[in-house]
Amino acid sequence: MRASCNFVIMEVFKLNENLKFTGEGNLPLPHCYDWHKRMIQLKLYGTEGCHLCDQAFELVSQATQPYANITLHYIDIIEDEELMNAYSLKIPVLTMGNKASLSWPFSAGEITKLIESAQ
Repeated sequence: MRASCNFVIMEVFKLNENLKFTGEGNLPLPHCYDWHKRMIQLKLYGTEGCHLCDQAFELVSQATQPYANITLHYIDIIEDEELMNAYSLKIPVLTMGNKASLSWPFSAGEITKLIESAQ
């Protein structure tokens, strides 16, 4: 859950819980996780008290669970006039870099497609 303050940046690093040490002391290579790919930074723009933003945060957190290379930043737009002008009527908005974004309502499938486009 989000912390309650005016400006929050939350970094969520997803790790593969299924990795186990082998008898030789080495980690097995993960077959379905993207640990070897570059880090992808997602930003979720919202504001405190927005139930849609809370829903979007939960959805993005769940959709990014399988990826080890995702950094999620939650940004509260309330204290930034430029962000308020850009997103006040559109939040929640999920962006990846400067090139791709999803406006609410979006699905887990759309989030996955956005992430996969960066791979």
